[in-house]
Amino acid sequence: SSGINAEYGELGDTISIVCAAHGHGTMDPLVYWIKGIGASHSEKGKRLGPTSIGKSTFYIDAAESEDIDTYQCVIEDCCGNKETIDVEIIVPEATCQDVYGLGHVVYGATWTFRNWTDAVADCASKGMELALPTSDEENEQLRLDLERSFNTHPNANKFKHENWCWLGATDVAEEGLWRKTSDDSELEYFNWDRRQPDNKPGTAGNPVSQNVAGIHRGSGKWDDSYSYYKRPYACLCPRQDA
Repeated sequence: SSGINAEYGELGDTISIVCAAHGHGTMDPLVYWIKGIGASHSEKGKRLGPTSIGKSTFYIDAAESEDIDTYQCVIEDCCGNKETIDVEIIVPEATCQDVYGLGHVVYGATWTFRNWTDAVADCASKGMELALPTSDEENEQLRLDLERSFNTHPNANKFKHENWCWLGATDVAEEGLWRKTSDDSELEYFNWDRRQPDNKPGTAGNPVSQNVAGIHRGSGKWDDSYSYYKRPYACLCPRQDA
């Protein structure tokens, strides 16, 4: 793969991306596009037509919600060797705003793959904090906000096979003592899934154990996880006046 290219736009925009290659003394290669390779850029996806020789232009006249996805340009030579270029179409998150018909939300979902540390930093850069419920009511509110956003926000299309989102809690300083990332205070509320947290050990390649928390966007149950995993997440939105 030749890396990931992000294309930013708005719904209704025209999207035009040219993918081209030449054969260098041989026939020009076949060029075609695949849609829906997932947030991890590893899913099979659906091949789009037509197949071109030497150059293929991915074109959308007016982008709709279902067009906001991950794509891959495939360049295939005469011997069947392939090179790929991944492209991710992204619209503005508008994390805590009613832009995509969500209405008022307490937790604004961000449908971008980031590791836990980067998710914490991204929320902080917006003047917010990574979501962390402190009661059953808040936990259910987070689950509902994630569900509504998943079903409505165009950027969520590529996350249909990703069920876990980050939470602002860690026990990295002392195993088993979970603290909030916002103020380093001890957690008093938990909603762990069955047999969690289990603190699975790291590997030879990455010795860090499971020391950060995530929430299942379907069940609302928590799990401990590896901080280097990449997942979507939600920030706690600023309070709105009634």
